[in-house]
Amino acid sequence: MESLYDFIKKQSRLRLLSKQIGEENSENAQRTLNDILLERTFYMGITKKNNLENEIDHALKIYVAGPYTPKNASAHDAARIAHENTVNAIDYGVDVINRGHLPYIPHLSHFIHLYGKETLSYEYYTTADIEWLKDCDAILYYHPKIGDSRGADNELKIAIDSGKIVFFTPYEIPHYVPAKKAEVSRK
Repeated sequence: MESLYDFIKKQSRLRLLSKQIGEENSENAQRTLNDILLERTFYMGITKKNNLENEIDHALKIYVAGPYTPKNASAHDAARIAHENTVNAIDYGVDVINRGHLPYIPHLSHFIHLYGKETLSYEYYTTADIEWLKDCDAILYYHPKIGDSRGADNELKIAIDSGKIVFFTPYEIPHYVPAKKAEVSRK
């Protein structure tokens, strides 16, 4: 049977999900996402695969995508919610690191937004994020609700359309364990 990693790379329902996100059909996209998550969970249970059995031979550059901008928040709560979203993204980035890969966490621009000497536009951040996404091998879209984050949904759509590997949970990410280099003895 194929590895979980190979199963995830070829999943065909992702194209339907991308189409539904593009049509801004959140309800159908949510159903498709739920189907994908159920199918992956079922596959993992049937094959009893886990990440230790599913190692790969190189580290992946993984874009960490999830909500940042608070939806329908008061001005009073917006900064706190954005900060909580940033902390969540950092935690997912650490999960990526613990699996031996290299995360790109766009939420870290939160600190530029708060402490930068000038204000940058939303368009700047979204354009920069898409440029970084292009350089990544995969995306970890960790938020289980389509429609909550226009930015993360768009990043997911772009990742699918450009053939990136899509992970929805850290548990799907295969481990990369670099081979230990033989010690060089000195004469």
